[in-house]
Amino acid sequence: MSAVPRSNDGPGPGAGPAMKNIDYSVYLVTSRDLLPPGTDFLQHLRLSLSNGDVTVVQLREKSLDTGEFLALARDVLAVCDAAPRGRVPLIINDNLAVALALPKRVGLHLGQTDMAPAVAREILGPDRVLGISTNTPGQAEAAAKAGADYIGIGPVYGTQSKAGISAEQILGPRGANAVARAAGALPSVLIGGINKSTALRALVGATNKYGRPAGIAVISAIVSRPDADEAAAELARAVRKYKRSASYRTSRAEVAPASAEHEDLDSVYTELDAFNVLPSLQAAAEDGQAFSYEAPEGRHALTELLKARAAQILKSHRKNPSGPPLVQTITSHVSSTYSANILLCFSASPIMSHQPEEAEAIMTVGEALVLNIGTVHAEARAGMKVAGATANKLGKPVVLDPVGVGASAFRKNSVEDILNHTQITLIKANAAELAAMLSLTSVQTRGVDAGPGTLTDPASHARALAKREKCLVLLTGKTDYLTDGELCVGCGNGDAMLGTVTGTGCALGALVAAGMAAGARLSREEEQAARAGDEVKHEEEGSKGGMGRLVVDAKASDLFAGALLGLLTETIASELAAARPEVRGPGTFLPALLDEISLMDAETILKRAKIDILP
Repeated sequence: MSAVPRSNDGPGPGAGPAMKNIDYSVYLVTSRDLLPPGTDFLQHLRLSLSNGDVTVVQLREKSLDTGEFLALARDVLAVCDAAPRGRVPLIINDNLAVALALPKRVGLHLGQTDMAPAVAREILGPDRVLGISTNTPGQAEAAAKAGADYIGIGPVYGTQSKAGISAEQILGPRGANAVARAAGALPSVLIGGINKSTALRALVGATNKYGRPAGIAVISAIVSRPDADEAAAELARAVRKYKRSASYRTSRAEVAPASAEHEDLDSVYTELDAFNVLPSLQAAAEDGQAFSYEAPEGRHALTELLKARAAQILKSHRKNPSGPPLVQTITSHVSSTYSANILLCFSASPIMSHQPEEAEAIMTVGEALVLNIGTVHAEARAGMKVAGATANKLGKPVVLDPVGVGASAFRKNSVEDILNHTQITLIKANAAELAAMLSLTSVQTRGVDAGPGTLTDPASHARALAKREKCLVLLTGKTDYLTDGELCVGCGNGDAMLGTVTGTGCALGALVAAGMAAGARLSREEEQAARAGDEVKHEEEGSKGGMGRLVVDAKASDLFAGALLGLLTETIASELAAARPEVRGPGTFLPALLDEISLMDAETILKRAKIDILP
C-alpha cells in the first residue's frame, strides 16, 4: 500500500495552519435543485448549520458560469463563517478559479474526470485543502500520491444526485471497505445514498484494521429536508455512535504494511473488536475475577457464567411486567405459522408482516426483527429494508436467516442487499449457507431444504463470518456453534427429530431473536437501576461495548446469552419432546415441541444445557 501516513481525522501535510483539524463527520454537499419547493438556498443552509452538526460544506454548482459561481460562493462563505457554533470549512467543487479567488481557508474538491490532482495541488499551493472523489483502491492510492488531504469514497449506494451511475460503480459497504483500506491514514468520507437509515451500516461496513472513514458526505439527506437542522442532527448522532464503537477505535487508520498487499480481505477484520462479548462477560463475575480464555478452567468458569446468565434471562423474561416482547418476523410463508406459535410458547408476541408501508411503525414498537429469505418476494425485500433500518436506528436486535443462499444468484443478491443496508446482530446459517456467504467451494446446496452439508473446521469458519460482518453467528448442525468472532460456544443439545420436519430451522431464528430481545430488556433494566440517571457515565461505558453496544442498546454479553437461550430452548425442548411416550414421529413431535417450549424454565436450562467454550 502506498497511502501517505497522516492523522485520519484531519488534513494531511498539504493543508496550512488555518485548515488543520477539520472534522469530516458530517460533510454537506449543496444542490439547489434538490431543495424543497419555494425554499431559499442560503436560509436553508443557515438552518443546516444552526446546531453545529454539519462540520464541512462543499458548494457544488455545475450549471453556473464562473462569475455567478464566485458570487454565490462568497455568500456561502459568509454563512459558513457566521455559523452559530463556529466557522464551518468551505470547499469548492471542481472550479479552481473560484477557489483561488477566495481566502486560503477555502478548499477544492475534484472528481476523477476533472483536473489532475497533482496539477491542482501545484497551483493551489500547500495551504488549501484538496479532496478527490474515488471509486477504487487504485484511485485512493493515486489521490494520496498526488497530495490530496482527504478522499470521497463512493457511490456507496445509488444516488439521485448523479445520473448514469452503473451498478458496477456502486460500491456497497464492502467495496467502500476496500477503498478505505487502500486509503489507510488518508481521511475519507463516504458518499452516495447516505442517509439516516444507511449511515451507520455504511460506516461500520467500511471499517477495517488499516482504514476507517472519518465521516459521511450527504446531499439529499439534508438538502431535501425542510427541517435541515434535524436532518443534520440525525446524521451526526449516527456518526458519533460509530466513533464510540470498538471497531472505530481499534482500526489503526495507517498505511498497510507491504506484507498486506496479498493479504486475504477477510483477514483485514481479524484485529477489529466486533461484539466484544468476553470483557463484558468477565465483568459479570460476582467476585470480579477475570477468567483466562486460554486456560481450560477459565473456559469452564466462563461457560458456567454464560449458562447462568441465559437461565437468568429466561426467568426474568417469563415474568417481565412489561409483557411479551414483540418480534417482527419477515419470513417464509411455509414456516410463518409455526414460527408464530413457537414465539407465543416462548412468551413472545409475533407479528408476521411483510408490508413496507407499515414496517417502520411495527418496528418502532417491536423489540427484535427476523429477516428470513426462505420465500422472499419483492414486497418482503422492501419491507426488510425499511424494518432493518428502523431496527438499527432504534437499537433493536436483527437476526438474518439466509435460507438457501447458495441455491441461486437471486438469493445471494438478496442477502447481499440486506447486508449492505442493515447492520445485522446475528446470522443464523447451516454449513451450506455459511459456506456460500464466505464464498467457500467445499460445500454446496441444491435448495432451501437441501442437506446442511459439513465444514472441515466449522468453528473457524463461523468466527470468520462473524468478524467479517461484525455480528454474532449461529452455525447450526449436529453441534451448533455460537460466536462473536472470538468467543465461540459449542452446543451439543438437540434431537434428530428436528430435522424431520420443515420450519424448525426458521423457528429457531425467531426464538434466537426473542432471546436477544429478552437479554436486551434485562440488560437495560439492570443498567438503568445501576446508573441512577447518570447519562454521562452511561455514554462513556457505551464506548467499551463493541458492536453490541454500537447498534443494539444492550451489553454484548447479554445479547450473546440471549441468543444462546433461544438456541437452548429449542434444542433442549426437542430432546424432551422426542422422549415423550406419545411421540411416534414428525406429526406428534411438533405439538410436543411446542408444549416443551412453553414449559421451558431456568432450572431446565441449567440442568440440561450441553455447552462448552472452544479454545
